[in-house]
Amino acid sequence: MANQVVENGVKLVGERFLPGTSLMMDGDVKGGLAHAALGLVARVAFGPVGWFAVAADSYSRSVTGKGLLDHLVGSPSPAAPPAPEPRIGDAR
Repeated sequence: MANQVVENGVKLVGERFLPGTSLMMDGDVKGGLAHAALGLVARVAFGPVGWFAVAADSYSRSVTGKGLLDHLVGSPSPAAPPAPEPRIGDAR
């Protein structure tokens, strides 16, 4: 447990310097480099807010496996199947 907390802390610090660091630490170099490129473009286009958004998405994907938008929008949980109809003769 403590090891996971330290690892997530290191990932979070790495995201401060370059978005995609946490994905690269997990071995997803291609995804990490894509986030790094998007982070640089977002910083030029939107400033620090864009940089932060891309870094938050990268960290979220690394830690939970879901992107930031997946968490914000949220996918509805599947509905429970309806209860079976009782048949005549089943009551005891």
